[in-house]
Amino acid sequence: MQSIVWAQSECRACARRILLILKEKPAPRHHGGRDSVQIHERARALDLGVLGLRLKPLVDDVRQNDFLLRFRIAPYEMTVFADGRAILKGTKDPAVARSLYARYIGA
Repeated sequence: MQSIVWAQSECRACARRILLILKEKPAPRHHGGRDSVQIHERARALDLGVLGLRLKPLVDDVRQNDFLLRFRIAPYEMTVFADGRAILKGTKDPAVARSLYARYIGA
């Protein structure tokens, strides 16, 4: 319980009421307990159909619907959303997630 209190007291938005953080571009974040990292690239919209066609010869198991595209790059799995966000499963390292995003989605 102590670590939760510490995290909240260190939060700029919660503890210090500095809400400008909401305007900053979010950094990749590890999702605790899920072995995954979320990437926020909302500056560009993605055409998931075009992306899926481009990825099929490069990666394994490409699946998509109107809302997301999911594919595997062993040992990872990436889920990409039309607004540019992505979740990379299989790592806790934001640098790995960023590198794979740049390689397969674009920088």
